Amino acid sequence: MSVTKKKRNSSSIRSATRGHHQRDRKEIARSRKLRQIEATTRAIQKTPLIIYILHIKPLTKSHNAPSLLFLSCATHPNTHNNNNNNNTNSNMALPNQQTVEYPSFKLVIVGDGGTGKTTFVKRHLTGEFEKKYEPTIGVEVHPLDFFTNCGKIRFYCWDTAGQEKFGGLRDGYYIHGQCAIIMFDVTARLTYKNVPTWHRDLCRVCENIPIVLCGNKVDVKNRQVKAKQVTFHRKKNLQYYEISAKSNYNFEKPFLYLARKLAGDANLHFVESPALAPPEVQIDLAAQQQHEAELQQAASQPLPDDDDDTFE
Repeated sequence: MSVTKKKRNSSSIRSATRGHHQRDRKEIARSRKLRQIEATTRAIQKTPLIIYILHIKPLTKSHNAPSLLFLSCATHPNTHNNNNNNNTNSNMALPNQQTVEYPSFKLVIVGDGGTGKTTFVKRHLTGEFEKKYEPTIGVEVHPLDFFTNCGKIRFYCWDTAGQEKFGGLRDGYYIHGQCAIIMFDVTARLTYKNVPTWHRDLCRVCENIPIVLCGNKVDVKNRQVKAKQVTFHRKKNLQYYEISAKSNYNFEKPFLYLARKLAGDANLHFVESPALAPPEVQIDLAAQQQHEAELQQAASQPLPDDDDDTFE
């Protein structure tokens, strides 16, 4: 065999050997990474579940079946962040904000400026007292506690602090959102026309979360968006409530609906009302009942073909 052929064969053997070693190293690295992912996943799944079972057990002694509330919080994919700390609520509260051991969820509130989002959240006095502001995101977080038949629950309500007036919201506002309220003003048509945009931006970051659409300021007599004209929630399978933040009308309903969805328990109910600010205005209940009746009647009618941008 010539010297050239020997060199060529020797080079081929070395190349093949290197290739085997490289593949072996890649396989080892891949296996190690998979084991790390599996170990992290098991830790995330187990730790919060143990915490909430220990906490909720004494609260459910009087019930025939255990509540799903703690299970929902413990297993919800957005509840956790894998940063090797034991604070399972760190995605919802701000860094300088106290967290709690009972189930808590990040609730994002969106809608045009001036629709009454901040006024609505501030009705809850405890949440107003304990709110925190984060200038880097431009958000104010209000911790709103509610007492249910399955124990205490907290919504960390993320309010935009008016930044939506200057354009769209940053993704950091939506990330890890577990439920949402989209608000419009029934006295301003444009705020309802913009609801689809807010819904699209929200769902782009937060997929498959429970959402409530709220028509605020129903205490005002000069209503521009009639109850029968509100159809967007039917098209997107959302819950809709007419509210009046300044009169506290229907204040608890959005939170109760979201709590039931998050807990997977349609029988969940509030056993104690939170401390609310005194009503600033009085609502005409007879007129509002008529609006609610119109809303129910409209629900039985076929959906219009328009894109929620035509008004009589």
